[in-house]
Amino acid sequence: MPQPATSSSPSSSPSRRSSSSVSRSVPAVRGAVLTYQALVRQVVTPGKLVALGGLGALMVLVGWLVGIEGADPGDPPPASELLHDGATFADGFGLVLLVPIVSLVFGCSVLGEAREDSTLVYLWLRPMGRFPIAVGAAAAAATAALPLAMIPTALGGWLAADRVAGSADLVIGALAASALGTFAYTSLFVLVGLLLRKPIMWGLGYVLLWEGLAVGLGEFAVRLSLRGYIKSLLNRIAELDTGFNAYSSATSLIVLAGVSVACLGLATLRLSSIDVA
Repeated sequence: MPQPATSSSPSSSPSRRSSSSVSRSVPAVRGAVLTYQALVRQVVTPGKLVALGGLGALMVLVGWLVGIEGADPGDPPPASELLHDGATFADGFGLVLLVPIVSLVFGCSVLGEAREDSTLVYLWLRPMGRFPIAVGAAAAAATAALPLAMIPTALGGWLAADRVAGSADLVIGALAASALGTFAYTSLFVLVGLLLRKPIMWGLGYVLLWEGLAVGLGEFAVRLSLRGYIKSLLNRIAELDTGFNAYSSATSLIVLAGVSVACLGLATLRLSSIDVA
């Protein structure tokens, strides 16, 4: 009597099916998107919004006061002088202080807080590479930082220029410089947050002592800081001279993008060597 044929359908081989599904990794873009979605909301807290939003509001207020003080109805200063004042204010308060500090707070905390509340463990258990996690984390931190850095920098500079005719280029330059600076600083501070304990303290020291003073320490120091490239970008786009136009726009873009990629690459290596359990 003939024996019934043995079924070889996929449903009869669960072990083979499970092993193939486990070995299937998440694509890099999908991994970055998953990381971004998991981190972008939790990185923004009311305390951060109040503190950093208040710092930005203070910058706008000071810019408005600078613009009022510089305006003289009886003998108004030339437009070039007002634009110079606006660019100097956008650089000194926005690019040197606000942009790196906002990037520091979100960049250092995005993966640290995820590790504390076990969100990073959830990402770790998914079959995805570490570079998409670094990219998604930096993107989440930058998303939170951009409006808090860009708007006060551009608005403060515009008000400090007393809204003079021709200040549109100043606003565009401030927006571009603060945006690219935020991306570069955020990538840097994501790495710092993975490498060091108490990264906020180390980051503040770097921002205040190195970035704040580097332009005045000579050409070599400027080349090792982000500020010189960001300030050059502002001056080139706004077509102003605030005392530092060392680099072309192309050079500044290449360096800032290179720093961002390099920091994310190093963050990937660090993520590959730590245990988040």
